[in-house]
Amino acid sequence: MIIGLTGSYCSGKDTVAEYIVKERGFIHYSLSDVIRDEMKKAGVEPTRENLIVFGTNLRAENGNGVLAAKVLEKTENSKNYCITSIRHPDEVKELQKKKGFVLINIDAPQKTRFERMLQRNRSGDPQTFEKFTELEKKESQTSGSGQQLVKTARLADITFINDSNDIQTLKVSVDEMLKQIAQNNG
Repeated sequence: MIIGLTGSYCSGKDTVAEYIVKERGFIHYSLSDVIRDEMKKAGVEPTRENLIVFGTNLRAENGNGVLAAKVLEKTENSKNYCITSIRHPDEVKELQKKKGFVLINIDAPQKTRFERMLQRNRSGDPQTFEKFTELEKKESQTSGSGQQLVKTARLADITFINDSNDIQTLKVSVDEMLKQIAQNNG
Protein backbone atom coordinates (compact mmCIF):
# COMPACT_ATOMS: atom_id res chain seq x y z
CA MET A 1 0.00 0.00 0.00
CA ILE A 2 1.17 3.52 -0.73
CA ILE A 3 -0.37 6.36 1.25
CA GLY A 4 0.27 9.73 -0.36
CA LEU A 5 -0.14 12.85 1.74
CA THR A 6 -0.83 16.26 0.27
CA GLY A 7 -2.22 19.37 1.85
CA SER A 8 -1.63 22.89 2.86
CA TYR A 9 1.45 24.08 4.70
CA CYS A 10 1.55 23.06 8.38
CA SER A 11 -1.67 21.09 8.13
CA GLY A 12 -0.07 18.10 9.89
CA LYS A 13 1.21 16.02 6.98
CA ASP A 14 4.56 15.34 8.63
CA THR A 15 2.93 14.51 11.97
CA VAL A 16 0.62 12.01 10.28
CA ALA A 17 3.56 10.57 8.32
CA GLU A 18 5.68 10.22 11.47
CA TYR A 19 2.86 8.34 13.20
CA ILE A 20 2.25 6.02 10.22
CA VAL A 21 5.97 5.27 10.01
CA LYS A 22 6.65 4.83 13.72
CA GLU A 23 3.49 3.04 14.78
CA ARG A 24 2.40 1.26 11.58
CA GLY A 25 5.77 0.38 10.04
CA PHE A 26 5.42 2.33 6.79
CA ILE A 27 8.55 3.52 4.96
CA HIS A 28 8.58 7.29 4.43
CA TYR A 29 9.68 9.23 1.37
CA SER A 30 9.23 12.96 0.85
CA LEU A 31 9.18 14.51 -2.61
CA SER A 32 10.69 17.61 -0.97
CA ASP A 33 13.71 15.53 0.07
CA VAL A 34 14.37 14.88 -3.62
CA ILE A 35 14.44 18.67 -4.12
CA ARG A 36 16.62 19.20 -1.02
CA ASP A 37 19.13 16.63 -2.27
CA GLU A 38 19.37 18.41 -5.62
CA MET A 39 19.68 21.80 -3.88
CA LYS A 40 22.48 20.49 -1.69
CA LYS A 41 24.38 19.31 -4.77
CA ALA A 42 23.95 22.79 -6.27
CA GLY A 43 24.92 24.60 -3.05
CA VAL A 44 21.53 26.31 -2.68
CA GLU A 45 20.18 27.14 0.80
CA PRO A 46 17.00 25.08 1.53
CA THR A 47 14.62 27.91 2.44
CA ARG A 48 10.92 27.45 1.72
CA GLU A 49 11.05 29.98 -1.11
CA ASN A 50 14.12 28.30 -2.65
CA LEU A 51 12.42 24.89 -2.40
CA ILE A 52 9.45 26.23 -4.36
CA VAL A 53 11.63 27.76 -7.09
CA PHE A 54 13.99 24.79 -7.31
CA GLY A 55 11.12 22.28 -7.41
CA THR A 56 9.40 24.29 -10.15
CA ASN A 57 12.62 24.30 -12.16
CA LEU A 58 13.12 20.54 -11.72
CA ARG A 59 9.57 19.89 -12.93
CA ALA A 60 9.97 22.27 -15.88
CA GLU A 61 13.23 20.61 -16.97
CA ASN A 62 12.30 16.96 -16.33
CA GLY A 63 8.50 16.74 -16.44
CA ASN A 64 5.97 17.56 -13.75
CA GLY A 65 5.93 14.00 -12.38
CA VAL A 66 9.71 13.73 -11.98
CA LEU A 67 9.81 13.88 -8.17
CA ALA A 68 7.24 11.10 -7.80
CA ALA A 69 9.01 8.99 -10.43
CA LYS A 70 12.31 9.30 -8.52
CA VAL A 71 10.64 8.17 -5.29
CA LEU A 72 8.79 5.29 -6.95
CA GLU A 73 12.15 3.92 -8.16
CA LYS A 74 12.93 3.22 -4.49
CA THR A 75 9.72 1.29 -3.70
CA GLU A 76 9.01 -2.45 -3.68
CA ASN A 77 5.57 -4.00 -4.19
CA SER A 78 5.57 -5.99 -0.94
CA LYS A 79 6.05 -3.02 1.42
CA ASN A 80 3.93 -0.14 2.73
CA TYR A 81 4.96 3.44 2.01
CA CYS A 82 3.98 6.92 3.10
CA ILE A 83 4.90 9.57 0.53
CA THR A 84 4.66 13.23 1.48
CA SER A 85 5.09 16.62 -0.18
CA ILE A 86 2.92 15.81 -3.19
CA ARG A 87 2.25 19.24 -4.69
CA HIS A 88 1.46 18.77 -8.39
CA PRO A 89 -1.33 16.84 -10.16
CA ASP A 90 1.22 15.09 -12.40
CA GLU A 91 2.96 13.74 -9.29
CA VAL A 92 -0.38 12.20 -8.31
CA LYS A 93 -0.79 10.73 -11.81
CA GLU A 94 2.69 9.19 -11.57
CA LEU A 95 1.94 7.69 -8.14
CA GLN A 96 -1.44 6.36 -9.30
CA LYS A 97 0.45 4.04 -11.65
CA LYS A 98 1.22 1.93 -8.57
CA LYS A 99 -1.51 -0.43 -7.40
CA GLY A 100 -2.77 0.38 -3.92
CA PHE A 101 -1.99 4.12 -4.02
CA VAL A 102 -4.34 6.29 -1.95
CA LEU A 103 -4.04 10.09 -1.82
CA ILE A 104 -5.05 11.83 1.41
CA ASN A 105 -5.46 15.60 1.53
CA ILE A 106 -4.76 16.98 5.00
CA ASP A 107 -5.94 20.47 5.82
CA ALA A 108 -6.55 22.79 8.77
CA PRO A 109 -7.72 26.39 9.17
CA GLN A 110 -5.16 28.95 7.96
CA LYS A 111 -4.66 30.65 11.36
CA THR A 112 -4.13 27.25 13.02
CA ARG A 113 -1.53 26.35 10.42
CA PHE A 114 0.26 29.69 10.84
CA GLU A 115 0.43 29.18 14.62
CA ARG A 116 1.83 25.67 14.12
CA MET A 117 4.47 27.05 11.78
CA LEU A 118 5.57 29.65 14.34
CA GLN A 119 5.74 26.99 17.08
CA ARG A 120 7.97 24.66 15.08
CA ASN A 121 10.37 27.55 14.38
CA ARG A 122 11.91 26.06 11.22
CA SER A 123 14.66 28.00 9.49
CA GLY A 124 13.39 29.78 6.38
CA ASP A 125 9.73 29.86 7.45
CA PRO A 126 7.91 33.20 7.03
CA GLN A 127 7.51 35.10 10.28
CA THR A 128 4.39 37.12 9.46
CA PHE A 129 0.88 36.03 8.56
CA GLU A 130 1.03 38.22 5.46
CA LYS A 131 4.18 36.48 4.17
CA PHE A 132 2.65 33.11 5.05
CA THR A 133 -0.47 33.83 2.96
CA GLU A 134 1.64 35.25 0.12
CA LEU A 135 3.67 32.02 -0.08
CA GLU A 136 0.47 29.96 0.00
CA LYS A 137 -0.74 31.81 -3.09
CA LYS A 138 2.50 30.83 -4.87
CA GLU A 139 1.75 27.19 -4.01
CA SER A 140 -1.65 27.34 -5.66
CA GLN A 141 -0.91 27.95 -9.32
CA THR A 142 -3.36 26.46 -11.76
CA SER A 143 -0.97 25.58 -14.57
CA GLY A 144 2.68 25.03 -15.36
CA SER A 145 5.44 23.38 -13.37
CA GLY A 146 4.92 25.22 -10.10
CA GLN A 147 3.12 23.89 -7.07
CA GLN A 148 -0.59 23.36 -7.61
CA LEU A 149 -1.83 22.42 -4.16
CA VAL A 150 -5.49 23.22 -4.76
CA LYS A 151 -5.66 21.11 -7.94
CA THR A 152 -3.67 18.34 -6.24
CA ALA A 153 -6.00 18.36 -3.22
CA ARG A 154 -8.99 17.91 -5.53
CA LEU A 155 -7.50 14.58 -6.68
CA ALA A 156 -7.51 13.18 -3.13
CA ASP A 157 -9.36 9.98 -2.35
CA ILE A 158 -9.84 11.20 1.24
CA THR A 159 -9.85 14.69 2.78
CA PHE A 160 -8.85 14.81 6.43
CA ILE A 161 -9.37 18.00 8.46
CA ASN A 162 -6.73 18.21 11.19
CA ASP A 163 -8.05 21.14 13.22
CA SER A 164 -7.15 19.74 16.64
CA ASN A 165 -3.74 20.11 18.23
CA ASP A 166 -4.36 17.02 20.38
CA ILE A 167 -2.00 14.26 19.21
CA GLN A 168 -4.09 11.43 20.71
CA THR A 169 -7.18 12.56 18.79
CA LEU A 170 -5.08 12.69 15.64
CA LYS A 171 -3.72 9.17 16.18
CA VAL A 172 -7.20 7.71 16.67
CA SER A 173 -8.46 9.44 13.53
CA VAL A 174 -5.47 8.23 11.49
CA ASP A 175 -5.96 4.65 12.72
CA GLU A 176 -9.62 4.77 11.70
CA MET A 177 -8.66 6.13 8.29
CA LEU A 178 -6.03 3.42 7.76
CA LYS A 179 -8.57 0.71 8.68
CA GLN A 180 -11.01 2.14 6.14
CA ILE A 181 -8.32 2.23 3.44
CA ALA A 182 -7.26 -1.36 4.17
CA GLN A 183 -10.89 -2.54 3.96
CA ASN A 184 -11.46 -0.73 0.67
CA ASN A 185 -8.20 -2.03 -0.86
CA GLY A 186 -8.22 -5.46 0.74
